[in-house]
Amino acid sequence: MADTSPHFDISAAVVRQLGEELVSDEVTAIVELVKNAYDADATFANVVVSTNDPPPLGTTNIDGAKGYVTIEDDGLGMNEDEIRNGWLMISLSAKRKMKAGGKRTPKAARRWVTRGLGALARRNSARIST
Repeated sequence: MADTSPHFDISAAVVRQLGEELVSDEVTAIVELVKNAYDADATFANVVVSTNDPPPLGTTNIDGAKGYVTIEDDGLGMNEDEIRNGWLMISLSAKRKMKAGGKRTPKAARRWVTRGLGALARRNSARIST
């Protein structure tokens, strides 16, 4: 039986607008992604910015595309449940809950990323562990 209780829906346009307001330019977006790596207890983050080369094979369907950004890290990933029931929930913050409960990451990282809605502009950077 389908859930017919009242609930909020949100347009993708609103998510995009919120992301654009919180991450105002390309440099800020890259800095936020590196902060995400730190928050995930990464020991390294590798950032590649190419403005002339074509994107790696299989990463775009746009013929003749030039330029790409890749950001890789060895941080802790999220499982499917964490993505579905946390990351995809607007304004739900696992970091806020950790802080309130006095919990820390395995490496006791101080949390840097505080722009919860900024993550909406970074959906493609999700790491999923299986």
